[in-house]
Amino acid sequence: MPNRGLVLAYHSANVTGTDYASNDHMALTADLRTIAASGWRLCPLSELVEHCLSVNADNERLVAITCDDGISLDYHDFDHPAHGMQPSFRRILNEFADERPDLDLQLSCFVIASPDAREQLDRKDFLSLGLWPDQWWASANSIGMLQIENHSWDHNHPSVDPTAQRHQRKGRFEPIDDFEQCEAELAQAQDYIAAVSGRRPRYFAYPWGQSSEYLRTEYLPREASRLGLEAAFGCDLGLVTADSDRWMLPRAVCGEHWRSAAQLQRMFEQMNR
Repeated sequence: MPNRGLVLAYHSANVTGTDYASNDHMALTADLRTIAASGWRLCPLSELVEHCLSVNADNERLVAITCDDGISLDYHDFDHPAHGMQPSFRRILNEFADERPDLDLQLSCFVIASPDAREQLDRKDFLSLGLWPDQWWASANSIGMLQIENHSWDHNHPSVDPTAQRHQRKGRFEPIDDFEQCEAELAQAQDYIAAVSGRRPRYFAYPWGQSSEYLRTEYLPREASRLGLEAAFGCDLGLVTADSDRWMLPRAVCGEHWRSAAQLQRMFEQMNR
């Protein structure tokens, strides 16, 4: 049977309460135990991509964990003004690694590159709490348990003014649909992240899981080697297999595709069939 992989995505910014459904830190803590008991093997994203896109029929079932946007709660603990101290995703992984040193734990962090975009997002959407620096990226890459990857230059986010989208059609990523705009969103981000983090990203995650036809079927297949990118991820529920589109790989999102540890366990059971 061919290899198959499940990629899971979290958002450390999702802290609207103190239970699983309202707090991705709580969810990740619980989910690591569910994954470890699932019979699927936790591995770095790079290993999952390499093994599952190959034609080898090793019958491996792999899981990789990722997170999006790149706020500092990925790396630093944070005393939330409404919900108290939040352990960083890094701390959660480190503590679980102490329990299960046999597991190969790694978190791929897809970050927004633009310093101006991150400053605007922090000021407009995060109460100027200072949650969007990039000083931690190099440290994250150096410890090995976290890897910094590309989530675009400015996310074409509605809170960012202006974005790289020439007509300011914001709030979706499909309007990034020609060479100039793709260069601004992907190539510019690749260069900046490499300079700051000390490592060139290997993977791209589409904001909101959305892509123009041009970006997915023309720009990335043609330009990925120059950029240093090996695959790109959307936000659809599914398994990565040898039949998957390398430039739109499936990735399940916590809070969208599952909302409890029981639902995640059922997801594994269904995908085992």
